Amino acid sequence: MERPSREEPTRGSLGQGRSRFRTPRVRVAVALALAVGVVALAAGAVALAAGATGVAAADPAASTLDGPPSTTERTGSPLDGENGTVELVVRFDPVDDPAALGATEGVPAPGANASATVADLRDHAAAERAAFESFAASRPGIAVEREFWLANALLVSVDAENVTAADLRAVENVTRIHENVAIEPIKADAEYGAQPTANPQIGADPSGRAVAGVRRIGAPTAWERFDTRGAGATVAVVDTGVDPGHRDVDLAGWASFDGNGTLVSDDVADASDPDGHGTHVAGTATGGNASGTYIGVAPEATLYGIDAFEENGTATFAGVVASMEHATVAADADVLQLSLGANGTFRGFVGPVRNARATGTVVVAAVGNQGANTSSSPANAYDAVAVGAVDEDGRVPPFSGGQRINASAAFGEHPDDWPATYVVPDATAPGVRIASAAAGTRGSYVFRQGTSMAAPHVSGVAALAVAATDGRVAAPAIESALVDTAVHPENETAPDHRYGHGVVDAPAAVGAAVDETPPESEASGANGTETSDLETDKAEGTSEATDDGAPGFGAAAGAIAVALATLTAVARSGKA
Repeated sequence: MERPSREEPTRGSLGQGRSRFRTPRVRVAVALALAVGVVALAAGAVALAAGATGVAAADPAASTLDGPPSTTERTGSPLDGENGTVELVVRFDPVDDPAALGATEGVPAPGANASATVADLRDHAAAERAAFESFAASRPGIAVEREFWLANALLVSVDAENVTAADLRAVENVTRIHENVAIEPIKADAEYGAQPTANPQIGADPSGRAVAGVRRIGAPTAWERFDTRGAGATVAVVDTGVDPGHRDVDLAGWASFDGNGTLVSDDVADASDPDGHGTHVAGTATGGNASGTYIGVAPEATLYGIDAFEENGTATFAGVVASMEHATVAADADVLQLSLGANGTFRGFVGPVRNARATGTVVVAAVGNQGANTSSSPANAYDAVAVGAVDEDGRVPPFSGGQRINASAAFGEHPDDWPATYVVPDATAPGVRIASAAAGTRGSYVFRQGTSMAAPHVSGVAALAVAATDGRVAAPAIESALVDTAVHPENETAPDHRYGHGVVDAPAAVGAAVDETPPESEASGANGTETSDLETDKAEGTSEATDDGAPGFGAAAGAIAVALATLTAVARSGKA
């Protein structure tokens, strides 16, 4: 599958957008497995952290979905009470419609046009931050550490004794400032099971073809029906790292970033995973069958591992965004797998997710392990594919997150193309007792559970869809195929906050994507310029929303592949 490099300096039209909402601060946590071996269905406690120190309790305003945005954040200062040098993230005016980037006179170019989109995003970010860079160069006590074109942001060091938040907000184009929030892994609670223990044996079906989770979503059927196991598609796993020494992990590319978002290494020889979470996730998405049993959904897809975590086991917003940038450009990823997140709704991830999606990358994120009526960012951003978990009987375990989201109450000023309300997760996948690669071993396997384990099943299906369509279907259409064909065990036709649309169905999802594949001469750009059924479904039916289960993506019969581009008018009329 050929795609032009995202570094090519092709440019197109660019919309200019302005937003002045100040984002509530949040505490961030990786949606890791809750327990291993023993099936633990109680909700796990989330480890939260604020700022680089990883200390302090969660701000209640950060997770509420029913009240107005935090007054403290809109009028207060993350510099309050601080002494010495403080790291802050400065945000600038976002692009109005990133999906329209890479177009010429409003018309998207044929084929994957990610390079033009990236060039436009870079140009926009450079123009927006120019005034602040001049300000920082002339003002003592402010140093620009790094810029992030995907988030349209700067990481800055500020002398809190000589610079105020008001000084920063007064600079042209600055929309808000927030902490470089810390991310901590969620460790298994001893009450619910032991820590991961490597085991050389894994369960297989009678033919020895695949582990249970891979079988339950029908991946082997999709392999046979569409003659693909993911070759030609690239999955980038941003996580705790990937251990390339495992026999079922074929790592093609690698990068690691520090807490400032600075590249530490891009040499595969340096790849590692002291935690083991990232290796398990990568194995489920793309793992092979050296044992005689496939552990991955797309075992022939190209795997790119990106470590956003430092040696102390924590990551930062800057490190995660830098990893996402690397995935969209250096890795040229078709699918971005994020089993990490900020508890509650954090607007900081909205821009990076939207912009990554605009480059043609399907963004898949774990919804979180806090149980019903909760969710995490970036999964709860409307433009991500949020994934919850189901157990071996197809039931949603209590730990799996999910809720109805009122966009205005949750995010304040949100993108104009979002509906007023929607539901997460979008779909569910096996997330209990999932066998995958054990880091630190050559050929052992470990059982884990959590929405972190569910999400890579969906990423693997997305990779199969990309491969089966030779990369000629835009990201929104792939997303729609994943969501619209999901099977709800209770035969519901509208999504709810536990199952979403239902459990992902690999053969149906890949088939729906194949049905949308245009002839090569008519292939549209993979930069998301088409309005898809993903957007239609999320907005459709929002007038019928209830507290217990509101439509998110919209009505779609369980296993029926809905035509992906026919309901645009409905989508537009369904937005509030």
